[in-house]
Amino acid sequence: MKIDVLGRGWLTPSEYGSDRLGLSVEYASRTTLRGLGKEEGLFAYPVKNFGRFEPMSQRACYVTALAMRDAGLDYSRDRKQDIGLLGTDLYGCEQADLAFFRDYVESGRTLARANLFIYTLPSSPLAEAAVHFGLQGPLVYLRGDEPTAKSLIAFARRMIAEGQAEYMVVYELSETLDRCLVVGPVENTSKGDSWNAR
Repeated sequence: MKIDVLGRGWLTPSEYGSDRLGLSVEYASRTTLRGLGKEEGLFAYPVKNFGRFEPMSQRACYVTALAMRDAGLDYSRDRKQDIGLLGTDLYGCEQADLAFFRDYVESGRTLARANLFIYTLPSSPLAEAAVHFGLQGPLVYLRGDEPTAKSLIAFARRMIAEGQAEYMVVYELSETLDRCLVVGPVENTSKGDSWNAR
């Protein structure tokens, strides 16, 4: 069984898109993501509590939708799939931690908002995507010696080859570019190991 990249999606501060479908859409600002993708029907159904997500979780949902569509993988509200998630980013949950502690201090050090607390884990953006898309495979967040795209894809291939998941969704999230790949079994053609030019 050959395991390779099946689809890609990306999101920058001014553009989002995917490879196989040739999608490239310019928009005003990545800080106002709520209505993004409505014209393209990016989500099969609304993302529950999307407005409450911190920005990285919102962006993770967008690039997941783009990459899954690019790979030809459908999803629905009532369908669970054996798809895992593997991700990395530059700062982990640093911004969410700071927002939570700031809220804690401003609240007189007695209570802080629970909605901020849930994002103090670096795996929270991947978990939000897993919940919306019904992905029930393993969820792994890697941090350390700056994992490269090649090492993330190799890790995803190994997980699939070992039977841990049928497909893996691989993320690299940053302040300027969010990228997502769907890795899975292929029969003939391959998209290769790159994140594309983005």
